[in-house]
Amino acid sequence: MLIPTEEYCHALYEQYAVPKNIRRHCKKVAEVGVFLAGKLKEADIKTDENLVKVGCLIHDAFKVASLEKLEAHPEWDYIPSGREIEVWQEFRKRFVGVHETLVAAEMLRDEFPEFAGFVSKIGSAGNPVYMTGCLELKILHYADWRVQFDQIISFDSRLDYLRVAYRHKWVDKGEGWWEQKLREEKGLEREIFRHLKFPPDGLAAAMVAGDRSAMYG
Repeated sequence: MLIPTEEYCHALYEQYAVPKNIRRHCKKVAEVGVFLAGKLKEADIKTDENLVKVGCLIHDAFKVASLEKLEAHPEWDYIPSGREIEVWQEFRKRFVGVHETLVAAEMLRDEFPEFAGFVSKIGSAGNPVYMTGCLELKILHYADWRVQFDQIISFDSRLDYLRVAYRHKWVDKGEGWWEQKLREEKGLEREIFRHLKFPPDGLAAAMVAGDRSAMYG
């Protein structure tokens, strides 16, 4: 599979004026994803760390296409620039009702067709194709859902946030849908962590310990 380079991803951020808060989120998700992929590899579970890293960097690059408003968020140190608003308006017209991962897949299809197919399967809570995908896809999804904005939080806290923030997108799916979704997501978490030497709630501490080990050898 031909995969974009990390430099390509950052050039894409510049070309399409990706807001800095989204860039920070993608970067943090990539850090978590690469860490998990590396630890799984140490446990003799075959994973492609580069695919995970680049997938994480791309997964929300075109998030503005799905935003109804592009507003200032002082709590994130973010005020949209004129160029960012221009790109947002263009994408809202071009990709009406299209999920950001499918927008990313479309933008990458000509240069990286197989990778674009991978990106298209990142999915969403309402379209969880990642559940039956490759391990790299599952790692990417889990890393994304462990990062709120640019901070690592517990999986339960993230799920609680998503339940409230995106209620309007799933409430019409019927009674019990969200509870089933929770069971599936917790099952995915168990699938990943059964191979690791630390529990899910120890992820942030394990990453800090890993950074210290790398620093001091």
